[in-house]
Amino acid sequence: MISVALALLVLSAPAEVRVSHRKVTTLDGAALALHRYLPPGGGLGAPPVLLISDAGFGRGLFDFAGGGLARFLAAKGRAVYVAELRGQGTADAGHSLRTVVALDLPAIAQAIAAERPGEIDLVAHGYVGTLALAATTRELHVRRVIALNTPVQPEAPTLLAAWFLSGGGRFSSLASSPEGFGAFEQLFSMGARVDRRVTAGFMANASRDLSRPVAAELSSWMALGDLPLDDGTSVRSRLRQYDRPTLVLLGLADGWAPAESCTPLRELARGKVTLHLFSRTLEGDDFAHVSLLTGERAPRFVFPEIERFLQ
Repeated sequence: MISVALALLVLSAPAEVRVSHRKVTTLDGAALALHRYLPPGGGLGAPPVLLISDAGFGRGLFDFAGGGLARFLAAKGRAVYVAELRGQGTADAGHSLRTVVALDLPAIAQAIAAERPGEIDLVAHGYVGTLALAATTRELHVRRVIALNTPVQPEAPTLLAAWFLSGGGRFSSLASSPEGFGAFEQLFSMGARVDRRVTAGFMANASRDLSRPVAAELSSWMALGDLPLDDGTSVRSRLRQYDRPTLVLLGLADGWAPAESCTPLRELARGKVTLHLFSRTLEGDDFAHVSLLTGERAPRFVFPEIERFLQ
């Protein structure tokens, strides 16, 4: 009886997700990181999913404490790739947001296509996520998109955001004092239903200081509402050509990329854009920029929405 029970337990246990990583080199020689999460069988029955995090964040936004969106999607049978672009995670330093579109995303797309030719699905987060949306018009061959608080019509930064960017976007300084911790919460995890120790650990281990040039570009993008790109286009002009089926998931408490700066994608884009605004009334959490992926209720309310749309 014991051996039968053990056998049943083994059969009912979730199959292990295999994780690997590799260096990806851009045309100008910068080193990026690409992390791959494979389910049993390799996830060959559906397009792979590429996860892109906002400036200053990396793999830790999608994979932490043995969970996170990367492992969730892989457990559902999808091959998942988490890219760390310049200035994120273990990649080389970043000095301009424009390299995301011109160099970094093409290199990542080529690396994935070498393993998995064809279309990919995209989960894009924040301002860097908006750049990934813009890249789908040329550099990325994408089937469906999940946009997580991706601003398409940014407004002038709040006083707190302006203060953070004027100091060079130093997440490390926010982690060094109670005042800095409070500023991080207001910008990135306001009102989140999450243990503050988790937030502190995330700040220390999963964020990275922006460079002063990147912080200045972000500030200018917020103030002007658009970002010029190296090929003579701009983010906004590209988004007028954007036509991928898209689900925009919005945290109501996002102090970094407010929901009202993200919703205009529905009018700007050529393709169908569906909006889902999370609220404390319905989901028990308003969610914010980071807690949309790391909050206690994210695996119950946010992750299943993503998986259903990508099906």
